[in-house]
Amino acid sequence: MSELLWLEWLARIELSPVSTAIREVWWVFPSVLVMHSLSMAMMAGFGVVICTRAMGFVTSLPMVTLNRFMPLFWAGLAAAALSGLILLTAYPAKALTNPLFYIKLLMLSATAWICLQLIKSRLLPPSQNRLAVLGLCGWVSVIFAGRFLAYTHSVLMASWLVSPTGG
Repeated sequence: MSELLWLEWLARIELSPVSTAIREVWWVFPSVLVMHSLSMAMMAGFGVVICTRAMGFVTSLPMVTLNRFMPLFWAGLAAAALSGLILLTAYPAKALTNPLFYIKLLMLSATAWICLQLIKSRLLPPSQNRLAVLGLCGWVSVIFAGRFLAYTHSVLMASWLVSPTGG
């Protein structure tokens, strides 16, 4: 897809009533942003607990016990995905034209996978420790990438650059 067609498609989304409402109804965007932050905190917070436990901290807390909290991890992931899609609908060009957005999604996927491997705890301690350190670095990177998305975009609104009708 050519860059112009891509920008026109993004502009159509931006000019839709849903996208406009998310941006312009005074309480919607901030509420979704808070939901996204809290859901990421729930997911990343639990992920950090899994990683630090796998590294040998708080050994009195068995990994099996942490398994009971996995529904919170999944709820955080689902809420982050839903709120992220709503934020994406508000400013699709801002995210989808930024390579950091794709890096964040890849890091999030990899880090969530690492946590799932650690919670199963079928790894030998040296491998488990290395994976846990990688997981901690992953959560920090995902959070940093998410924050930097607000400041590293090259396009805020595609509709400011092109006419979505092609005219």
